[in-house]
Amino acid sequence: MSLSPQQQAAVDYIGTPTLVVAGAGSGKTRTLTAKIDHLVRSGYHPERILAITFTNKAAEEMKRRLTRLTGEPVYRFPWVRTYHSACLQILKAHCKTLGYEPPVQIFAVHQQKKLIQDILVGMNYDKKHTPAVQAGISNAKNTGDPLRYFDGRPRAFRVPLADVYDQYEKALKAANAVDFDNILLMTRNLLRDHPEIRNRYQELFQFILCDEYQDTNDLNEEITGLLLKNGNLFAVGDDWQSIYSFRMSNVDHFLSFSRKYPDARIFRLEQNFRSVDEIVQVANALIAENRRKMEKRCFSELQGGVIEIHEFYTDREEADWTARKIENLHGMGISLNSMAVLYRTKFCSLSFEQSFRRFGIPYRMLGGKGFFERREILDLNAYLAAAVFDKDDASFERIVNVPKRGIGPGTIKKLNGMREGGMSLQGAVLKALEKKILTPKIYNGLKGVMALLADIRAMSPEAALREVMARVGYMEYMRGYSSGDSDVIARQENIEQLLYAAARQETIVDYLEEAALIREDRDEEEDDGPGGVNLSTVHAAKGLEFHVVFVVACEESLFPHWRSMESPAELEEERRLMYVSMTRSERYLYLSSAGSRKGQYNRRSRFLDEVEALLM
Repeated sequence: MSLSPQQQAAVDYIGTPTLVVAGAGSGKTRTLTAKIDHLVRSGYHPERILAITFTNKAAEEMKRRLTRLTGEPVYRFPWVRTYHSACLQILKAHCKTLGYEPPVQIFAVHQQKKLIQDILVGMNYDKKHTPAVQAGISNAKNTGDPLRYFDGRPRAFRVPLADVYDQYEKALKAANAVDFDNILLMTRNLLRDHPEIRNRYQELFQFILCDEYQDTNDLNEEITGLLLKNGNLFAVGDDWQSIYSFRMSNVDHFLSFSRKYPDARIFRLEQNFRSVDEIVQVANALIAENRRKMEKRCFSELQGGVIEIHEFYTDREEADWTARKIENLHGMGISLNSMAVLYRTKFCSLSFEQSFRRFGIPYRMLGGKGFFERREILDLNAYLAAAVFDKDDASFERIVNVPKRGIGPGTIKKLNGMREGGMSLQGAVLKALEKKILTPKIYNGLKGVMALLADIRAMSPEAALREVMARVGYMEYMRGYSSGDSDVIARQENIEQLLYAAARQETIVDYLEEAALIREDRDEEEDDGPGGVNLSTVHAAKGLEFHVVFVVACEESLFPHWRSMESPAELEEERRLMYVSMTRSERYLYLSSAGSRKGQYNRRSRFLDEVEALLM
């Protein structure tokens, strides 16, 4: 593998904790992969190298690269994983220590939502507060100290978070389930509170590598420290691209690396292999306005870039100009797929969608609904979850009347009234069937559901899905709620993809576990729509690159966002967002604002003022 001198120096060094400060487009993934290859060639065992990425896609791609580089089969790299995936392996091996029985179920977002809704209603609070409560509980867990978090933020609206959290955790435990955040929190508890378990994994991992280190949260950092032995840590990232504080990431872990590890070595990757130097230098000068950062001097040997700033009276004028410019660039031979329109907030896409339709320009939305969050996928997976996890009330309640069997809210309420102690909803159904207190239609409907779940429980995932679809007539049911022929075709294709994914796993539990991990990937979300110009928020575009980038809606209160105006730290993150958006471009960069958006007057962004001063 050909490396630059800076990359090679970082790869070759072994001895103390190492931080690679990697600028945008500087080949950090290439460097990280080469580092693992170097470790293997230096005598480290592939099975004993823990390499942390932030998405499952990145982990799979890294494994593919490693097999090409090292000649080792992919199974020899079992610990190239996300934080959640790696921690789940530890949690599964030791869940009995925490009072759980294998297999432990991972609750998805919709299952968490249903559970919290039920708790709020039981506490006489409006269920409309569920999203805020759910976010509060998630944020609390990711700090590593939920109760301390609640001391500083005791309520979401009027809802006491600590009280809901207590009931929520008890309900998860009763269901022998964890949510996504608990995978990390409970693994931390295992490693922190049980020295024999901690020592086992410290001995197992000869070397730890962490990608996107600027995105780690407090809990990630604590787990890494508990696993680390002999200072064999190699962290890669770019604090200039730290844009996920809303997900509780903490850039201080990156900035304080040398204080935490006084003998640390710092390497800087400063050559940008993606963007022309004109864009790199303007982006450098923009980020220089931030005070809290690691210094580096990024440069590029590529030349010939275009940077323009445009102001318009209205958002429609901005969108129409963008559409015409795209037509011109496309006429020059630049593909539509290599162009992107980036915005800070999602609602800004509407005027561009409307203009592109008027001009006949195909486009696709990046960061749409994730594959595993689509209705047909949720329905079919809920059948499998209800079959193997009989305490999963949310999944059972989802499918008990899908397709319709006459089992409405009244029946569910009646069944819930029959529950005693820790009885599940399925337990109540069995009790009701035995007592024969239901109408014939409801009795037959519930009996059929319970028989189907029993029949598929021991099947392979693919066979179980096919059995469900055949027995309940799901394809016909799906056509009934689809919005047209194209929607039917898209949903059929989704189901075919689901069957393909299921066929790769031996058991339903294994399949649901993999689906849960993929579902939470921040970049798992599928493209929505045909190929064409990419429309995306800046957050969803991080890690991507385009030949042409339009950064639009650059107005005060939008970009930077109004929520950041009174916080210097948040305003610096907004500037990092602008840096990320600019460095997605390889050659053409257009920045624009509109004096009127949605009928409201806006002053152009301070970031445009800063860039314009650099271009003069």
